Amino acid sequence: MELQLLTDHFVHLWGTCPDTFSVLGCSYSRTEQQLREQCFREFQDGLKMIQKKLKAGIRNFDSTSFFNNFGIFLKQVYGFSDESLAMILSPEFKEVSRSFFTRARKFDPELKPEEIYQALRNLWIMNGLQLMCSRPVTLTPSLFAYSLLYPYSDNLLDDPSVSAAEKQLFSQRFEKRLRGVESLSESYRERKISELVGMIEEEYPRADFPGVYESLLAIHGAQTRSLQLAHPANTLTDDDVLRISFEKGGASVLADGFLVAGNLTPEQQQFFFGFGVWLQLADDIQDAPKDRADGVQTLFSSEKNRQETVGKTNRTFHFGQQMLEGMTAFPDENARRFRTLISQSIELMLIQSVGLNPSSYPDEYIEQMELFSPVSFPFLRKAKASGRPQRMNLVRQLIDLPV
Repeated sequence: MELQLLTDHFVHLWGTCPDTFSVLGCSYSRTEQQLREQCFREFQDGLKMIQKKLKAGIRNFDSTSFFNNFGIFLKQVYGFSDESLAMILSPEFKEVSRSFFTRARKFDPELKPEEIYQALRNLWIMNGLQLMCSRPVTLTPSLFAYSLLYPYSDNLLDDPSVSAAEKQLFSQRFEKRLRGVESLSESYRERKISELVGMIEEEYPRADFPGVYESLLAIHGAQTRSLQLAHPANTLTDDDVLRISFEKGGASVLADGFLVAGNLTPEQQQFFFGFGVWLQLADDIQDAPKDRADGVQTLFSSEKNRQETVGKTNRTFHFGQQMLEGMTAFPDENARRFRTLISQSIELMLIQSVGLNPSSYPDEYIEQMELFSPVSFPFLRKAKASGRPQRMNLVRQLIDLPV
């Protein structure tokens, strides 16, 4: 596994991608958007009713009916196919989520619901990679451990109350533990991190699966280097920011792949790395206002030139499309289905990120992009402002319901 070569490959691919408006999926008239918005509101009303019942301690409603309605919502509002919905709403995915919540709370009662939800999102990506690798969707010890490792370490490294010196010392201790040396401190959180690494070691002995540990060290090194992006005195060039971002995003999903499969071919490594880069670009577009406010340097957090941001956003669409065309290392039917799902999901996320960040783009670009959004951007911004904490709490409660 050559992280530098993988980074070079996708930096080159990025450089070859055009910055013109990409060919996207369906466009929507205002009438079509209004019909989908009405469906969205009806589903939201149903969520509010469920939340009231759960708050009142009523837990005997038909959860199967809820998930059926959720499928209808995804199909009628966002246009997901029956094939994609069969993956998203499969009993295996729900059972893995349920098991993860139960195990996470047992593993560490001090974990906040937000941290468990953050870890669950990591797990869902790895469940998708299990499908790609023709493996059953299950909660393995390594998937459980890795899903939690980075809420622990990321949140510490992102905590503004922790000094840079403390973060550096923690990073050094964490690296030694990933190398197999018991070097973490006696703090509660670091003991938990050490336990999680131990779960991976039990499933993947170091001598038999060196790629697993190389990938864990790679993402750790990339995350440590990414601290430079938030350093107030940094003098990073645009190329530095690009390479750091690509390395962090690519190494993250590459590690996902190794923890799913144990070993990967060079072609599989390249795809997983590229997938991670695309996810990182999408996250950076979505998080641009917060990153800007926090002084975090990304490709999209600068306020220098909105037209330049347009070009980079367009290039992100082209990058993902070209990256997915290279998905030849996974030829079976499950991989094809997952490719369709992630392509639609990430492109939708990118379109909506433009609508949610109007200050970052010229008005004409927002109007052009809104044509490809199933709901109008003003409707989307209103829904976003009122919905996220409640949705997270509802996911937790629904997973807790008995089958």
